Parts: sequence; C-alpha cells; structure tokens
Amino acid sequence: MTVLSNRLSRWTLPIFGCALVNFVAAQGLILAGVTWPARSVSAPGTLAAVHLLVIGWLLLLMLGALFQFVPVITARPLVSQSLALATLIALEAGLVGMVGGFFAIGAGHPALAMALPAGGAVVSLGVLIGCWNIGIPLLRSRPLSLPGRMVLTGMAFLLLTVTLGFSFALAVTVPALAPYLAPLLAGVSDHALAGLGGWFTLTAMGASYKLLPMFMLAPEERGIAGKAAHVLGTVGIALAVGAGVAREWSVAEPLRVAESMGYAAVATAVAAFLWDIVRIYRTRKRAVIEAHNRAAIAAFAFLGLGSALAVGFVMTDHPRAGAPVIVFIVVFGWLGGLGLTQLYKIVPFLTWLSRYGISLGRGVVPRVQDLVRERRSYPWFALYFLGVLLGAVFGLSGSSHGFRACLVLITLATLGLVIEYWRAWRGHYAQLLHGESSTPPFLPTHRG
Repeated sequence: MTVLSNRLSRWTLPIFGCALVNFVAAQGLILAGVTWPARSVSAPGTLAAVHLLVIGWLLLLMLGALFQFVPVITARPLVSQSLALATLIALEAGLVGMVGGFFAIGAGHPALAMALPAGGAVVSLGVLIGCWNIGIPLLRSRPLSLPGRMVLTGMAFLLLTVTLGFSFALAVTVPALAPYLAPLLAGVSDHALAGLGGWFTLTAMGASYKLLPMFMLAPEERGIAGKAAHVLGTVGIALAVGAGVAREWSVAEPLRVAESMGYAAVATAVAAFLWDIVRIYRTRKRAVIEAHNRAAIAAFAFLGLGSALAVGFVMTDHPRAGAPVIVFIVVFGWLGGLGLTQLYKIVPFLTWLSRYGISLGRGVVPRVQDLVRERRSYPWFALYFLGVLLGAVFGLSGSSHGFRACLVLITLATLGLVIEYWRAWRGHYAQLLHGESSTPPFLPTHRG
C-alpha cells in the first residue's frame, strides 16, 4: 500500500474538478444559444464552447487521469508533482485568454483579440509541461505495454494539434502572418481529426485497454486486435491529416487518394478496437459488472455510431455537412461519456487510497464500493446518453430548439453525476454506513 500511495497523483482530483466546471460552462454557452446550431460553426460562441470542451474538459480530464495512470503502467514516478500543478495553471490561464479572444474577435476588438494567440501560447506551454511530465517515465519504461505505446502516440498527435491550433490563432489575429498561414484555415477538419482522433481517441483506447481488464478481471493481452487498432489508427490519422493539410496547397489526385486511405484505415482501427472491447466484456472473470463499466458500453456505442456516420458522409462526398454532429457525438457521447463513466470509479478509488489506504490493516475501513451508491448513478447515466442520442437526431435535422432542449437533459445529468462524485470524495456514503464524522482533505496529505 505504501507503493500505491507513493504513486498517488496529488493534483489529479483538483484537475478533475476544474475539468467538470469547464464542461458545465461549455454546456451553459450552448444553452444560451450563442453556439451551433443556433449560430454558425465559425461563430465566436461556437469556437469558445468547442475549446472549453476540448481543452478545458477533455484535455484536463485526460492529463489528470494520465498523471495517475502513467506511474501505474510504467512503475515509474512522474517527473514532478509540481509540474502537474503547473500544467493545470497554464491550461486554465491560457483557456481564459483563448475564450476571451474568440469573443473579442466577434465583438470587433482587434487589440483584445490578441488574447487568443497569447492564450494559445500559454496553453501550448501547459501541454509541453504535461507531456514532459508523463513522457519521460513512458520513454524510460522498457518494454512499454500497448496502453503506454498508445499514450505516447497520442501525445505526438497532441503536439501536432497544438501546433496547428496556434497557427490558426496567429492567422486570424496577426495581419502580417495571414498571407502565409491563411491556407491552413481551410484545414480545421484536419486540426479536429488530429486532436479528437489522434490524441483523445488513441489515448482513450490505450487507457481502456488497461482500466477495463483491471476492473473486470479480464485478460490484459490484446493480441492482433489491439495492435491493429494502434497501428491502423496511427497510420490512418497521420495519413489523413498529412494529406489533408497538403491539399490546402495542392489539389493533386494522389493526395485525395491518400486522405481517403487514411480515413479507411481509421474506420478499420475503430472496428478492431470495438470488437476487442466486446471480447474484454465477454472474457471477464468478474460476474457482476460495476456501474461505471455498464454505462461505458453506451460510450463505446457512440464511438461506433460517430465512426459509421463519418464513413457515410465521406462516401456520399458530403463530409462537411455532418461534421458538427459527428464532433458532437465524439465529444459528448464517446469521449465525454467515457470520461464521466470512468470518473465514477476513479474518484472513489483515489479518495480511498488517499484517505483509507494508509489505515489498511489498522482497523475497520470501508471498501471502495462503499464510497458510492451505484443505483443512484444509473438514472443520471441513462439521462445523459439519452440526451446525447436525441441531440444528435435534432442536430442532423437542423432543429436548434430541439438540440438545446436535449442539452438541458445532458446538463442535468452532468450536475447529478457531479454531486455523486462530490459525495464519493467527501466520503458521504461511507459516513452513513460506518458512522464516520470526519471528511477527507481536498488534497492527499502525502507528498508522493
């Protein structure tokens, strides 16, 4: 237990808290009608909400999880716990600048709009710090497991995503650079693919390959399916993004073919991954699946749905028509849904380690399961995924009011789950069960 405590990330739970606040804030912008579909995809409100979601919610969520996850899979500590805090501060500060810069552009204030590239630079710094903190133990680990290799690959795409995004920010705010960087602005879809596909999805796949077998007692060796998901996903995204960016300067037919081949490889990788996930559920030794992994089935289903829709729109030669809905499904259904479900296990698990782990063997301590009430979570998960499904339907039909009505369901479900996370962190249910009166500190007391 001492080994586990020494690997406990001091800042993961605070990072999760900030990420959830950003998630709710983004939902608030959508409910206020300042984003798509009430406004255009390129509207300042839409861009602000998108970056609140991908940087403020998903990026913080992923890095916070990796600060805990990487030391476990590598048996090596982070470079520094302080760097995790520096990552949080830089990403939050930069995000504030970026959101303010987007709205300043919409309001016609060029001087204030410089907050966009300034914020982007600070976000880039935060990403570099975070990647250094988790990249060093990964690179020093030999042999590196499949989840570790997928995380490393995802980090490479994260750096590419940040580079493209910073170039976009300079192109729209610095007139002297616009002639050189303007062609990149047409490659927003490549920026999105590198981030949502290369960084978030590949990393989420790698984390799933570790967490699902661990909590369901299933075999960890993934064989050819896991390797196919990794290799085809990596090559496919690299090919699609590289050819897509190159096509902004050239319309050569080989580039179009290469881009199509990349998308086909990505679709195959997703199919291999989902088939392997089904295999994990079927070969598990744990008879009863816990609530978070039951709910995660819906997140995996949305990954399949989003991929199928993307293939359909590409085959009909209308990829841009369905892009907003596909992004919504991926961000809310697949990545956001997976994040919310896994938080339902990770938060009580880390709370148990920080509060009760050091007392194990010295008296009666609650179990991890005692920190939650699973039956309370099912309605919230059902409401959340129902809202995402109906939102996708209304998004495809172009109904702004219907879409925002579905966001009400999503927001209510998110707030309900946040309350459950809070109760787990405070030991609320354990106090009711064991009659405890004390509550845990906000941060673990050890120094790791």
